[in-house]
Amino acid sequence: MTAFKVLFALLLTAATIDSQSFHGGKCPKPSVQEDFNVTKYMGTWYEIEKLPAVFERGTCNQATYSLQSDGTVKVHNAELLSDGTINSIEGVAKVKDPSQPAVLSVNFFKGVADSPYWVLSTDYQSYSLVYSCSDFFGVFNIDFAWILARTRTLTEDVIKQLHEKLTAAGVLAQDVYLPQPNETAYIAASYVKFLESAGARVVPVMINQTLEEYKTLFNSINGILYPGGGVSIISSGYERAAKIFYELAIEANKRGDYFPVWGTCLGFEQLMYLTSKKTILAYTNTSGVALPLNFTNAEDSRMFKGFPAQLMKDLASEPLTVNSHKWSLGMLTYNTNEELKKFYKVLSVNTDGNVEFVSTVEAYDYPIYGTQWHPEKNAFEWTRPSIPHSPSAVKTTFYMAEFFVNEARKNFHKFETEEGESKALIYNYNPVYTGTKSAFEQTYFF
Repeated sequence: MTAFKVLFALLLTAATIDSQSFHGGKCPKPSVQEDFNVTKYMGTWYEIEKLPAVFERGTCNQATYSLQSDGTVKVHNAELLSDGTINSIEGVAKVKDPSQPAVLSVNFFKGVADSPYWVLSTDYQSYSLVYSCSDFFGVFNIDFAWILARTRTLTEDVIKQLHEKLTAAGVLAQDVYLPQPNETAYIAASYVKFLESAGARVVPVMINQTLEEYKTLFNSINGILYPGGGVSIISSGYERAAKIFYELAIEANKRGDYFPVWGTCLGFEQLMYLTSKKTILAYTNTSGVALPLNFTNAEDSRMFKGFPAQLMKDLASEPLTVNSHKWSLGMLTYNTNEELKKFYKVLSVNTDGNVEFVSTVEAYDYPIYGTQWHPEKNAFEWTRPSIPHSPSAVKTTFYMAEFFVNEARKNFHKFETEEGESKALIYNYNPVYTGTKSAFEQTYFF
């Protein structure tokens, strides 16, 4: 009798050639406006174009800047949401170095690091080109750019000139700022180890594949995991592949083909977007913090019913779940969103002291699961002091992995040939030690 093989697909977290906002390596430093005059810059600016920004959910975006007596700038951002309401937020911008007045930083949340706001070019009266970039441990960066105008429209000639400025600065280049030529996407090795620890073998899901290629892979694997990361859940190769597998899984499960889907952190957020079809996440101060789970309906859940009673007690009383996210699904949003309420059962919640957010879910009618926290890190990551490594923390990793892999044992998908299976496996790639410069001890690059 041959051993039953469980093959899991791991969706690649990001690719520089796919998204304008993601690049490998450190943030670039484009040239900024010379002799920038902050006083002349004050007033209202309307957004004409932007690189994808997940924190902007609406349309008709505008920003109003007001110079304060202490030299700082009051920032008021507003946007029109799909339901017709206005969403707004206020913050403070400031010049850190008087010798570089065009290099500002802006902050909207107390206790959170400032974000860069670089004015690359402006004539003060009609247009402005703004750039921002966040560096993630030197491994990759996420950047944003905005073309702003004093009116709701801007001529095509001016827009074209500003595009050329961005390209010259290297901001929109799709094939630069890579660690090495073949490192355009990655998977943290801890996700691979997480699945392997429960007896599964892993297949990386490459982005930018055709629908037919994804369908073929779907019929060859037994489940899929959407890992955490830093790409857009609205418009990226990650999002496109996740959407295809999500829809294939729904269709398969409806016809009795049991196919599980799991989302961790960004993957959790991706699932919420795919189900609700809305950008509904709220900012939370939850980056680098371990928390106990506040269980809601976990006793009769599929996910937790096999956990030992003592481990459930520890999960509820000890900080065993590490959170590494800034965006969460608030309970208030969940309770007022019919799509999410009908689809997902909330198993646990948490709070950052201000916002109560959903931390664990499972779908009512499908084997679809999500954790806003990282079960894989407890056993396999050591780069951050917030990651718990107690016996109960490590047990949490393995019980979560065992549950999900057992879910995948309920279907009999397989590759058509042994050769095809061998070529697809993660064993064809070698992880790289990145613990000295990244949140991950080891990383697979593709």
